[in-house]
Amino acid sequence: MRPFRVLLTSFSVSTLADGLTAVLLPLMAAAASRSPLDVALVSVGRALPWTLLAPVVGVLVERTPVRTVLLRAGGCRMAVLGALLVVLAVTGPSIPALVVAAVALGVLEAFYEVAAQSCTPSMVGPDKLVAANAKLTATELVMRSFLGPSAAGAIASLSLLTVTGTSAALYGSAALVMLALPAVPAAASGPRRHIRSEIVEGMRFLRRDPLLTRFVAMTACSAVAYAAWMPVFTLYALAPGPIGLTSTGFGLAMAAASLGGLAATLLTPRLPRTLSPMRVLTGAVVIGTAALAVPFVTARPVANVAALMVYSASVVTWNIITVSYRQRSTPPGMLGRINASYRALAWFLVPLGPLLSGVVGTLLGLRGALLLCVAISAAALLLAPGAHRHAGALTRATPQEDIHDRV
Repeated sequence: MRPFRVLLTSFSVSTLADGLTAVLLPLMAAAASRSPLDVALVSVGRALPWTLLAPVVGVLVERTPVRTVLLRAGGCRMAVLGALLVVLAVTGPSIPALVVAAVALGVLEAFYEVAAQSCTPSMVGPDKLVAANAKLTATELVMRSFLGPSAAGAIASLSLLTVTGTSAALYGSAALVMLALPAVPAAASGPRRHIRSEIVEGMRFLRRDPLLTRFVAMTACSAVAYAAWMPVFTLYALAPGPIGLTSTGFGLAMAAASLGGLAATLLTPRLPRTLSPMRVLTGAVVIGTAALAVPFVTARPVANVAALMVYSASVVTWNIITVSYRQRSTPPGMLGRINASYRALAWFLVPLGPLLSGVVGTLLGLRGALLLCVAISAAALLLAPGAHRHAGALTRATPQEDIHDRV
């Protein structure tokens, strides 16, 4: 397990930096411009590479030794923020510079996360995948959702330069930690083909696996539903909305949601001992859909905060089990492509979510928009019977080649 401890340490430092930059970039954008479009461009720039470049990133990750990918991703992110630090010190915040930095950070984040997710099976072995993914998820929740934003808010009150420098130092430290990981050959073997051919091969593998195909579609339903629900819930929750939360109360409610996810990282590895993985997954979809319906049923703050926690727990449970299956069932030489392509396909339609809820909310009001979100989430259940027919594959997945002795 030593290689995995190295990865977990690097991942902890890297996601802490992610949490800092998630707050830093919007703060810089707001300091540079009061235009909502300008601020939105910076956020879109950070997310866009996952949609446009993920399959290419997957191929390149397979062609490169994992330690090299993680080292370069951390070092380059440090360089990007170093350059941004110079721009900030010389000219002040600039929207063009922030958009370029956001896109660069998004590309490098894709490389880092695809590589980390793809090398985990070889480090822990198939029997410990669920527990390993639970640890990575818990780390991400604590660092990216709690400590990172909190620290960024505290440091930003002193200086944006300080937040930028701190984030750069953390990315560099995450890269240095990976020096403790012994070199391992690239996952891809044999002669290299055209990138497009390898991407197509990965997509065909996804299409041929009946569970992965259904998991992609079910994840897409849930992702679109939540993307549509969140803007509506924000209006519904903040005063003068029915729930009547203050800005501080809303922030605390969102922080509490992560606590539900954190609890799920502790419980999920134990659930398959008493329940079949497919039943756990179906239950997660049912519970998550019910949680999205709570604001429609009641405006009580306590009930809605509890719903946020339950929804977060359902998403984390789903992710841990489906990621573990994907890692076990995919050949080592294709893990980069499959992990990247899976995420790209599952999140491709996410931008439609806010658009749909915005249109319906304008025509039918917030309650109508909430019902739309619940319906989209419930649509995932239409695919559940097909997934149940192949549920045995969740426990019969072909184990990965066990190479943890080599790392």
